[in-house]
Amino acid sequence: MTERLAEAAMLALTGAVVVFAGLAILMLAVIVLCRLAPGNKKNKEEIAPRIVEGQSRSKESVAAIAVAVALLMEEHEAASASEHGEAPAPRPVASPWAAAGRQQLMLSRRKAGHQWGRSSK
Repeated sequence: MTERLAEAAMLALTGAVVVFAGLAILMLAVIVLCRLAPGNKKNKEEIAPRIVEGQSRSKESVAAIAVAVALLMEEHEAASASEHGEAPAPRPVASPWAAAGRQQLMLSRRKAGHQWGRSSK
């Protein structure tokens, strides 16, 4: 029993070491790739100031954008509902199996002679 437990622990430890070694290799590969191909920093610096220094939007333009987004979302919801056909029929509160089980439970209580509202003395 103890040798199987030791074997299982060794297997778990080996698995953890392999996973973390793989993650470390992947991390080093990403670091090396980022240093070899840093990208175009000039382009990033040109875009960022335009966003930060851009004019603030008026309340009217923000409201117009919000209305446009709401209308677009309504169109999307209507389109997705029409793609799937009619809406599914509402499900009953309880499944037939649950209703049958409840009925059987209530019938078994009736057979025992217990009446609600009266003591069983």
